[in-house]
Amino acid sequence: MSAKMIFFTTAYDDEFLTEEEALEAGNYTKHIWINNALKKEESYRENKLWGGVYYLSPEENVTEVLIALGQSLNWTIKDNKQVINGYPVWDCKSYDNLVKKTTYTRIVSDTEGIEIAIITYDSVTHQVKSGLKIYKFGNKPIPWGEPGSVFDEDSEIFFRFGEDGELDAVHVSDFLFSNDFAYTATQFFRAAGNFFQEMGLSEEEIYYYTHAEPLVPNF
Repeated sequence: MSAKMIFFTTAYDDEFLTEEEALEAGNYTKHIWINNALKKEESYRENKLWGGVYYLSPEENVTEVLIALGQSLNWTIKDNKQVINGYPVWDCKSYDNLVKKTTYTRIVSDTEGIEIAIITYDSVTHQVKSGLKIYKFGNKPIPWGEPGSVFDEDSEIFFRFGEDGELDAVHVSDFLFSNDFAYTATQFFRAAGNFFQEMGLSEEEIYYYTHAEPLVPNF
């Protein structure tokens, strides 16, 4: 018999809710685990199922699954899980009435399950269409700060890539370089100066976060 576990979070997955709190809020996510593995994330808007994410097993048929889920809803199928260089990697494909969209996304997580790279590709050419890489430095020592001072727990930098993998913009979640949170690539590197070196990142790590490819870190 399969062991099933269900829990609820806010729509942005930033806070756990009881079932009663979720129904009262109206907008929430229902997480369904089967045998200690996340199987489905149902997104609700005004207490109506809007779509979500389904983790497809190798033995399952995607068309049959989508019909069972509700083909008119907005579902993303995650499948083909691999572990590359120690990092879990998922393929993600979105469907509209059983028709697969013209792009697909690959998501890389760290060993704690936190996403560090989300890259979208053209389904035909497999060229990068857009992407995001995330450098997290929460609770790390501030190199230029007082002894014992650390960055805020949720400090992170988002590197956003556009067509052909070009770095388009950088968003900083901490008042790190100025009071502005968003930069063009040129503005960011001018403002950041030697930040990465001061944080102890290697040249390989710096290259990884500031380029759409490679997808998976080699460190």
